[in-house]
Amino acid sequence: MEHAKILVVDDSISIVVSLCKILELSGYEVDPAYNGSDALRKIAQKNYDLIICDIEMPGITSLDFLGRVRQEFGDSIDVILMTGFLDQDYFVKAICLGAADFIRKPVNPKLIIHSIKEIINRKRERSDISDFVRYLDETALSFVIDPKNFNKFSISKVLSHFLSTNFRLPLNVMNELLICIDEMIFNAFIHGTLKLRVDERFIDSESFQKLVNEKLCDPQVAQKRIRFSLRKDKARGDITMEVEDDGDGFNHEAWLKRIKTDQSLNIDEHGRGLSLLYHLSDELHFANEGRKVCVRKKVDDAPPTE
Repeated sequence: MEHAKILVVDDSISIVVSLCKILELSGYEVDPAYNGSDALRKIAQKNYDLIICDIEMPGITSLDFLGRVRQEFGDSIDVILMTGFLDQDYFVKAICLGAADFIRKPVNPKLIIHSIKEIINRKRERSDISDFVRYLDETALSFVIDPKNFNKFSISKVLSHFLSTNFRLPLNVMNELLICIDEMIFNAFIHGTLKLRVDERFIDSESFQKLVNEKLCDPQVAQKRIRFSLRKDKARGDITMEVEDDGDGFNHEAWLKRIKTDQSLNIDEHGRGLSLLYHLSDELHFANEGRKVCVRKKVDDAPPTE
């Protein structure tokens, strides 16, 4: 955290250049951005600890920008807003969106450095657990899903918070992991647990939910379980995810052969989930006659150097 990464966003080149120099002299790693779109693109590519942003930018207001940061990246990035004037209504809205501090223009170097240090110190306290996880040689998470409760929660949302809190992953990598998780668990539920036919999967949503409820009333179906595990290996630099169901399995070798032969990805076809897993993972294999699927994804989440 001592080498915090900061993104400075302002449509004024002179302000960005001067502020970047001040922060670099104070030992921070700093990148410039000259509009909101450029800033959002850079945030998606790099794990920043803090963003310093002008309140008025062409194309997107700071409130819109702050809202996008919170929506797309959660609360892992703190944001300081720079302004020449701030009315009460704007202040309240910015606080509700999670603004960490406000700095008046023209920027006083001592004040902004003091604000950054305070925010970084608070961030360090919040990240004790995530730092602990990042330094572990191996991290594992596992759970068993009762199919009757399948629709009562969003597994990808829960794991999104877990991944973003404990692993400093680029947004595109985390999104790919979450897509794989969704597909693996959904396929286990639809095929392994419920054994739905292709035509049953594509009926309207109301009829589909009614069919699912009817299936779950069958004691043999209701007793089935879906087992999920996620393991991060620091030495190998990867995350491995496994999902196993209590179904009958399927001819996974034929499906893999088809997917490898046809590199196109048709999201409307039966077998779409397997195609996504194949294209998004670095390694895909099956076990237990297709009841268990394993996906391995390379990640870059090395702890900061001392």
